[in-house]
Amino acid sequence: MKRKGLAALLFAGGIVVGAASSEIIHAQAPALATKLVFQSDLNNLPGQEVLMYASSWQPGFRLPLHMHPEGHELTYVVEGEQTFEIDGVGTKVVKAGEAIYTPPNTPHFGRNATDGVSRTIVIRIKAKDQPVAVDVKR
Repeated sequence: MKRKGLAALLFAGGIVVGAASSEIIHAQAPALATKLVFQSDLNNLPGQEVLMYASSWQPGFRLPLHMHPEGHELTYVVEGEQTFEIDGVGTKVVKAGEAIYTPPNTPHFGRNATDGVSRTIVIRIKAKDQPVAVDVKR
């Protein structure tokens, strides 16, 4: 009789642990969380605007190959590090406290190649009539 009671207790405990694990798995942060924190026209540069984003990258996340039509991009790493692949520049690892510039119309991607979260501030100066980014197919 003790065996049946122990088995029932272990079974019930397994259900509780499984349910709790499911909640933890579903509560994980998205691979990339980006928030537009500032946007303004550039009055001295007609047709241009500046955008500023704060982003949080989970370990292993990688953006697709893309470019910013007529758009300059400056990325400052606040926490962790980012690895960038930029056409004409190569591979660059940018650590917390460092920044990298990507010229307009340049195919590139970034990734968090570490096992920790990475946080960045990205500033883009772009033509207002252009999209922020477009995928590049190769």
